Amino acid sequence: LADARGAAPRAVLVQTLTSGDTSAARVASTRGFPPSGHLLLSRGTNQLERVRYASITDDRFQGLERAVMGTTAHGHAQNEELLWGGLAEPIALQTNPSASLWDGRARIGGRTVFFRGDGTGFSYRTPTDPSGGGDFLDGDDLRWGSTVRGAPLAEGWTALWFEARDEYVEALTGDDLNGDADRDDVFDVGQIRRRTWSTIAPGQPGDDVGLGPVCVLQERGHPAADLDGDGFEDPLFLWDEARRELSIRLFVLGRSRENAPIVRRVETVVFLRNDPQG
Repeated sequence: LADARGAAPRAVLVQTLTSGDTSAARVASTRGFPPSGHLLLSRGTNQLERVRYASITDDRFQGLERAVMGTTAHGHAQNEELLWGGLAEPIALQTNPSASLWDGRARIGGRTVFFRGDGTGFSYRTPTDPSGGGDFLDGDDLRWGSTVRGAPLAEGWTALWFEARDEYVEALTGDDLNGDADRDDVFDVGQIRRRTWSTIAPGQPGDDVGLGPVCVLQERGHPAADLDGDGFEDPLFLWDEARRELSIRLFVLGRSRENAPIVRRVETVVFLRNDPQG
């Protein structure tokens, strides 16, 4: 990741999406969005909706499942912005922002960061030579892309994301995993996976590789929830494009010799190769 260039995928509706439409959402471009995932629509309003999509073309999100993760289906107007649900990013206003502007507060490097998004994934590109010769420069500039099924592609893209595989139910064991003084929570236990695809042929098979064991925790229905009881949310990935920083924070579930659950936090901050801002 140290050589990567991070992305904040956004799209704009080119026609109205009605509340009952499950076929497709037509947008100007799906560049940077993984071939499947979920979207945030009408963020910061009382019409917030999360929509899961099964596939994409260069200008459509297809196979829509509306109103997921406890949201309600609404109509969405032409020119409305869509965000990739996996991304978490700082909001522009960091001093006393209105609660409608942010989804959570994270502690990163001793500072509080107000962010929007779920923080369950990260989209990026890496230096790439489409000829396969190892020359990543085009004049004075780096060529960006990704290696997809062994082929370096200028149109290639990569994403990391959390995939749930199992569950942990506090009520069944009597344990309080996240230190919130109750035993009512249900957690998804999953794995971080890496997926690659071609942005000009997103329906074609790419790579889908699991990174590590199935042991990463997320509170079900509450992405980026506080997992250690410190009063701050814990996105898996938080991408600060202005600072070129990717914060990664994983809570992993293990077992003691007595079979009691043990939760450990693993975190790092990676500085990426985006152009400086400001």
